[in-house]
Amino acid sequence: MSKRNQPDDGIERVEGKFDPLDEERDWSAAASEERCKRIARNTGKRLVKIIDTKLEPLPIICIFEDYPDE
Repeated sequence: MSKRNQPDDGIERVEGKFDPLDEERDWSAAASEERCKRIARNTGKRLVKIIDTKLEPLPIICIFEDYPDE
């Protein structure tokens, strides 16, 4: 997805491979972006990145961070 096509919601969206050993943040696999948003809401985390691996059955990788302390 090009930068031009990305919604302005603060979530980075990319396509490509995902290496779980390189990722230090919390992550989860999901079937869709909507599921990523639901997981974030249910866990109290902030969804910061979505990776579309195009690998079935769960092609979407959701990357989460804690909300900053206010």
